[in-house]
Amino acid sequence: MPTAGSPASARRAPADRIWTADFVKVTAATTLVRTCTQVQIVTMPLFFYHLGSSHALAGLSMTFFTLAALLTRPFIGVSLDAYGRKPIFLIGTAVYMISTFLYGFVAFIPALILLRILHGISFSASSTASSTIASDVLPERRMTEGLGYFGLFGTLAIAVAPTAALSLLDTFSFTVLYSATGAVALIALVIGAGIDSDKRRRSDGSAAGDGRPAADAPGAAKPRWMMLEPRAVRPSAVVLFVSLSTSSVTVFLPTFAISRNIEGIGLFYFVQAAALALSRFIVGRWSARSGPNAIVIVNLILLIIALAGIGFSRSLWELLGWAALFGFANGCLVPQLNAMAVTNADPADRGKANATFYVALDFGIGVGAAGWGLALEALEMQWIFVLSACLPVVAMAVFGIRRGTQTGQAC
Repeated sequence: MPTAGSPASARRAPADRIWTADFVKVTAATTLVRTCTQVQIVTMPLFFYHLGSSHALAGLSMTFFTLAALLTRPFIGVSLDAYGRKPIFLIGTAVYMISTFLYGFVAFIPALILLRILHGISFSASSTASSTIASDVLPERRMTEGLGYFGLFGTLAIAVAPTAALSLLDTFSFTVLYSATGAVALIALVIGAGIDSDKRRRSDGSAAGDGRPAADAPGAAKPRWMMLEPRAVRPSAVVLFVSLSTSSVTVFLPTFAISRNIEGIGLFYFVQAAALALSRFIVGRWSARSGPNAIVIVNLILLIIALAGIGFSRSLWELLGWAALFGFANGCLVPQLNAMAVTNADPADRGKANATFYVALDFGIGVGAAGWGLALEALEMQWIFVLSACLPVVAMAVFGIRRGTQTGQAC
């Protein structure tokens, strides 16, 4: 058995490293793109108002973006496996950057809507490609831990970008804001140009030189028209129910706080973000010790408790306690399920696996927001959260169907 200082141990150590040059680059580039996206989420309705749009059309500004991203993800996934990760990432990020710059020079609502659709497509290409690159360069044994760190920086972008964007708008115009945001996207593009994950995939023998499955790879026998990865469907179905349930908090918590005369609800998001960040440092080691099945089941139970607890809260302090549990459970579930989706698939099919996962995640958030809004017409706010707590129960049932016995093949 090789010792820690033996040549065999030294040869294995780099293969288990998370923070390789490529992982640092793809994480940095993705964080910058997510920062730009958060800026636009906060300011785009204001920009529509600025151009004289109606409230309804301003509210749909995010819908155009989200639908474009959602509908194109399956095609992006197939392209990633057919043509390689880096070309799709660079093309997507370049179009994303150009459309961001153009926002500040558009004064015609129909043109702005078309730009939002183009932006959604480019975001789909950039984000799906970057997630797939991350899964390619991470050691499979530490996939959950690595994807947790990868998502952590996106959380930081969500925390910083809205405040920075609104502060800029207090002093500068929308043209300056979107030009600055476009410059950030340009930096992401430059960083992304230095990524060489496709070379690593070729050296591992997981794909052919042009990014397509090798002739002897298991993925090569699959029909090319298949847009989703079958082996990623079960973890993706679980994350669908998770996102359906958590969207109730994302959309309606402020309204719930007003209905209960609870002030200072902004602290909820701070505590939630802190707990989510903490979970990303814990989930990888927890998964390695206890197995992915335990991570999913335990955190689904915690999510049920947190959602129900939010519904029965009557003070800020109660909500803050549930915020910590909610953030921690959600922060553990998403990277663990994402890791299952990509490790269950062949390396040559990880583009489709990531696309399958993010289609489910996006669909759950979008449909959940609309569905809970409709339910609110007939139910008191408290029962929205109680009902949302039932969906992780469904997720547990889906997860339990033909659950694998190996630690890496839970779904």
